[in-house]
Amino acid sequence: MDLYAEHLKKEYSAHLTPFDQRRAQDREAALAEATVFWMLKNMGLRPKMNEVVGTGGADFICSQNFGPIFARREPTPESMFIVEATSLDPDAVSRNTSIPNEVPEEITGGAFSLLTRSVFAKAKDKATQLAGYDMPRVLAIASSHEGIGAVFNSGAAVNILVSDYHWRQEIGSNKFDASRYVDLANSVFMKPGKDGTIEAARKSISAILLISVHGDQSVVYGILHPAPAKPLPIEFFPKVPFLRIPKWPILDGRIFTEWVIADPDGLTVHHPISGFRLLQD
Repeated sequence: MDLYAEHLKKEYSAHLTPFDQRRAQDREAALAEATVFWMLKNMGLRPKMNEVVGTGGADFICSQNFGPIFARREPTPESMFIVEATSLDPDAVSRNTSIPNEVPEEITGGAFSLLTRSVFAKAKDKATQLAGYDMPRVLAIASSHEGIGAVFNSGAAVNILVSDYHWRQEIGSNKFDASRYVDLANSVFMKPGKDGTIEAARKSISAILLISVHGDQSVVYGILHPAPAKPLPIEFFPKVPFLRIPKWPILDGRIFTEWVIADPDGLTVHHPISGFRLLQD
């Protein structure tokens, strides 16, 4: 975070004091802001401060440069998008998942819960804030909880998109006849419509990035909105695995999901270690 503070002091001095205040009052929120900035910088997305001190707004405005030869060109409207960085409080993550915020001394097992409802609440809270921009809008949710990798992964992303699964079995039926269904209660981008239909929700968010922060690196997964107000071109994030709904609208109540990158393991992005050096796997 010190390097990010140095960057603010040099380039956006008015933002330094508010950032220092956030760092003192809510370290996780400040860490998320700094982590998302360096991640975007690492990806060549030229993040600039968008939030206006005293007024508010989304954190960063970015632009895709499509390679080194375009790096010095002025961004076009088609290449620009908004990113809002937010965090999940580590204590809340521990309460909601039953995973302690500590490195275990030995490998253990046990049941834990997902963060589907927590991510849903973040998306609901940020949807209005992101609605006023005439460009794609990305919500980046970061957490440095020691166990976040267990609940920010490819499987958890599916639950966040469609809501947690339930099982239905008719009384007296064979145990193998149980069927899986979702009620969309905590789906970030869908909700039940009339007469059994499925409607888009929170269309002001084009995509969500789930970011697990592990010391000097982060692991990133993406979730695309099936029908956003402003679609996000996935070529802006060519190495990020994105989960999406391949066919929209959904007409028969059967929801299919697919990954843009097969068998995603998440994109590992390194944070700067010294100076402004940037590395990426």
